[in-house]
Amino acid sequence: MARKSRVVRKIVLVAMGAMLALSILLTIVGTMKMRDTYEQRIEEELKATCNHLDVFLERAYHGSWTIDVNDQIIINGYNRQEEIEEDLDKLRQITDVDYTIFIGKTRRATTLTKAGTTEKIVGTDAADEVVAHCLEGGQPYLARNIMIEGKVYYGYYVPLYSTSGVINGMIFSGRESADLAQNTMNTATLMGGIAALFLIVAIPLAIFAERRVSGAMMAIVEAIHRLADGDLNVMVPDKVYNRKDEIGIIAESTASMRDKLKEIIKDAKNMSEQVTGSGDELSGSASQAADASEQVSAAIDEISKGAITQAESIHTAVSNTTDMGSDIDGITASIDELSRQSKDMQEACENAMTALNKLMAQNSGVVESVGVIDRQIRATNEAVEKIAEASNVITAISEQTNLLSLNASIEAARAGEAGRGFAVVATEIGSLAAQSGDAAVNIGQIVADLVTESQKSVQRLGDLNKEFEAQSEQLDSTRTDMEHMANGVQAVSDSSNDITARVDNLNNAKNAVVGVINDLSAISEQNAASTEETNASMGELNTTFEVINHSASDLRALAEKLHNEMEFFKI
Repeated sequence: MARKSRVVRKIVLVAMGAMLALSILLTIVGTMKMRDTYEQRIEEELKATCNHLDVFLERAYHGSWTIDVNDQIIINGYNRQEEIEEDLDKLRQITDVDYTIFIGKTRRATTLTKAGTTEKIVGTDAADEVVAHCLEGGQPYLARNIMIEGKVYYGYYVPLYSTSGVINGMIFSGRESADLAQNTMNTATLMGGIAALFLIVAIPLAIFAERRVSGAMMAIVEAIHRLADGDLNVMVPDKVYNRKDEIGIIAESTASMRDKLKEIIKDAKNMSEQVTGSGDELSGSASQAADASEQVSAAIDEISKGAITQAESIHTAVSNTTDMGSDIDGITASIDELSRQSKDMQEACENAMTALNKLMAQNSGVVESVGVIDRQIRATNEAVEKIAEASNVITAISEQTNLLSLNASIEAARAGEAGRGFAVVATEIGSLAAQSGDAAVNIGQIVADLVTESQKSVQRLGDLNKEFEAQSEQLDSTRTDMEHMANGVQAVSDSSNDITARVDNLNNAKNAVVGVINDLSAISEQNAASTEETNASMGELNTTFEVINHSASDLRALAEKLHNEMEFFKI
């Protein structure tokens, strides 16, 4: 879902709202401060005019003030009512302040008139709080909201003293509150106009700045979107990159992230190709080892068959030796039957020689087969060592891939929201590396077991070679004995006079042959058991190679998957 950038516009709107609120607040606070200033000035003005009138009256009308029956002001026996009223009116014109003179608490001379007329409001009394503070308390009094003839006044009162120092009345100077309200309104209107003018000028500037910043931000966002789509060749415009503010820093960071991602992805692609090649090599080595194992199994089957044939031949030799003993006993029992027994013994010797020749030939074949098995097992051991080296390479590649995945995750975390897509890829790479590492560990364990079993097989084949060498020596000795026996039989045929002594010798030779054949029988049984054990070990070895081959296939599949995922990025 496409998103349009509105962050800068929101910031501008918030700033404009803050400026508007600040303008309103400043207008309100300024109006209140101005009102307080006006009040203070009015208070000082009224105080000054009131004190000025007091001084003026003290100088111009010094004496004792009284009221006659006509409510006229009498000073030192003279009626001064009109003069005082004229003086108050002149002061009113000069100062634009209303004045009143109280005799007692009653107005006797004033510039104040009744509402809608020119009649002075003489004869009226002051308010009770004024009388209490000023007339009775003898203290100046400021009244901020005093009602006079339906109008609200700021008024200042001071006591009026007689020549004897007694409070004789009060002096009042005042100004309507409407004047203060009008001045306050004018001030508020002026400040509001200034704020409005400031906003009118600031809004176009803010819009211009918003458009410039939004354009730069959109260029950076477009570059980040292309990075998220895997295009690592994206370029940030120079006019954005060369900015000296935070946007320029963001553009520089975006370019740095692009370069770092390009390096990481390039290394990851190279390593994925190396892992794929290692998987192919491991699979080929496993296949070769499996073929060699099959050849070893076939050779062991041949050895097993040869051991069975050898056991049968030895059984035949045992039977022939028994017959030879019977012949010797017959010769001993009856010398008359010497010729016939000699012939039978000759035939028995020939049969024994034939069996011994076959046994020696079979023994030579067995020795050759064992040599073949030894060479094949040693070749298998070398293949296993190559597999172990490949497993170590895979483990190193897995660790390096995991480290690169960790670095990519850190860089994606630094990129914030823009790096989330790459963080998923980095996590998948880490998972593949972990799986490769686990597979390499399993292969290493299997290879270790295989090396152990292979070494056991090599040792067993060495022991078997020694036994075959001993068997060959015993067969040679048996053949020599059989040749001596044949010579003895021939001697019996040539000379019957020596037959008695030769029979004793022949009996001794017969006993030796029986011992040798018993030894051959034990060796043949041991050979059969060894071939069975070796055959079982080769079965386990074949199973191990199947596991290695399967692990190699899994490794190659993982490498191909990693390579396909790396193809998402365009370098």
